Amino acid sequence: MDTGTTPRTRLAQGLVPLTGFAFLTAALDVFAGNQLQAHDPATVAAISFTLAAVFFLGGDLIRRGPAAALRPLRDNRYDVIMINVTTAVTWLSMLYALKFLEPAIVNVVGLALGPLLTVLVSPVLRPGTKVLRTEVVISLLIGVMIAMLVWGSFTGRSAVGERSTADTAIGIALTLLTGLGSVTNVIYSKRLSEADLKPQSVLAVRFFLMLAVTWTLVALNEHPGVRTAFLPSLLIAVVGVAVPLYLLQVGIKHTEPITASILLTLSPLFAFFLQLPDQRLTPSISTFAGVVGIVALVAISTVARTKHDARVAARTSTVSSS
Repeated sequence: MDTGTTPRTRLAQGLVPLTGFAFLTAALDVFAGNQLQAHDPATVAAISFTLAAVFFLGGDLIRRGPAAALRPLRDNRYDVIMINVTTAVTWLSMLYALKFLEPAIVNVVGLALGPLLTVLVSPVLRPGTKVLRTEVVISLLIGVMIAMLVWGSFTGRSAVGERSTADTAIGIALTLLTGLGSVTNVIYSKRLSEADLKPQSVLAVRFFLMLAVTWTLVALNEHPGVRTAFLPSLLIAVVGVAVPLYLLQVGIKHTEPITASILLTLSPLFAFFLQLPDQRLTPSISTFAGVVGIVALVAISTVARTKHDARVAARTSTVSSS
């Protein structure tokens, strides 16, 4: 619970883990974008998420016992189902999109779409939440930036250069699906956090559908390449799944979904610079311009949210003392 802390303090507590998540997500996109040219995305996902699930669910079973660890399946069944669905949608669409598009564009469109979608769905999924007018405007401007990056991908101005229209369209569609899954995932994570579930407990019950889908895909693949994909999948499990998802859940606990979605859009800036050494990619001016524009909008929105939360806290303090 966040009782006894001010909105400014909660934002500060969420800032570091969310920034850490943004950096590690960028590193994952660049690394996975390279590895997925040689390995099947479903195989990589199956191994990575199995290792992550064993770590989180196994740890929770040992620490709290089966009855307590699996209680969310009974007490928070709907939210657990939805976080499983959104986790599977987000990660599978992202991993397959990386086979078609530049990592920075997958990262920026998938995550930057978050603020725009949060403005639309947050009042429905979490009634009573308030989205600032500034956040609405900035979310729309981010949408314009996303459209520019999509145009750059279709016209060969991204770092991957010319690709077929079909491949680009598939990559963009999967990336948009990643964005939709990401924002709804953040909201359901927040709902579970507000139900007094600790980050470890949420992570223990969010991978069941992902494992079922990915291992089914592996079983249907005649050449899944499980052995050759194990080492890169192990690295992805630790650096790309377990650690960043824990940081994300901690950050969500201390911030509103719109704030989390906006902070996460810092990830594309990290992705752009991390992908520069990749021999497959050529630096793209249009991608860089889009990324910098989005990061600038992120900074403006974060400042606006901080000032708003401070004013709310000051009014609440005045009312309480009178």
